[in-house]
Amino acid sequence: MAKKNSNEPIVDDELLEQSGAEPEENTVADPVEEELIEQQEQGEPENESAFTQKIADLEDRNLRLRAEFENFKRRSNREKLDLIETAGKKTMLALLPVLDDFDRAKQQALSDEGTAKVWESGIGLIVKKLLTSLEAQGLRPMDSTGKDFDADFHEAVTEIPNPEMSGKVVDTIERGYTLNGKIIRHAKVVVGK
Repeated sequence: MAKKNSNEPIVDDELLEQSGAEPEENTVADPVEEELIEQQEQGEPENESAFTQKIADLEDRNLRLRAEFENFKRRSNREKLDLIETAGKKTMLALLPVLDDFDRAKQQALSDEGTAKVWESGIGLIVKKLLTSLEAQGLRPMDSTGKDFDADFHEAVTEIPNPEMSGKVVDTIERGYTLNGKIIRHAKVVVGK
C-alpha cells in the first residue's frame, strides 16, 4: 500500500461515492483562485504564496468538515441501531415481576405431587410459550446458581458460611435478565463464604 502524502485528502472522492455521497464539482478554493486570476488580469501585484496558503487552508477546512460529516453519519446510524435493539426494554422490565411470580408459583406447584401434574400439563405450557416469545425478542434469563460470583452480573443479597461453595453463588433469589446481550436486571443471589 502506497504511503499517503500529507496533502492528500483524508476523505477521498471514492470513499464519498461508496457512502452514497456525490463528490463535489467545485471546491472551496475556487473563489480564491478566481480572485487570483482577476488580480493578475488587472495587473495588481502578485502575492501567490499568500493565495496558495489561503487555498490550502480552505481545502483543509473543507476536508475536515467532510470527514466530520461522515463521522456524524456513522455515529447517528449506530445510535439508531442501539435504540432499535433496546426499544422493548421498558416493556420487558414491566414483565419481569410477572416472570418472577411464575417462578415462585412453579416452585410451589412442584412441591406437591397433585399440583405438579396440573402445572406441567397446563400453566407450565403457557409459561414456556411466554418465555419462548420473550426470548425471540432478545430477553434471556441468567443462570447463576453454582457459578462464580461476578459483581457485573450478580447482586449479593447475603453471604452464608459454605466452605465448599466459597465465592460461588449458592442460591438465586431473583433471576437476572439480559436484553440483546445487555443486562437489564442483575441477579439477586446468596453467596457462599
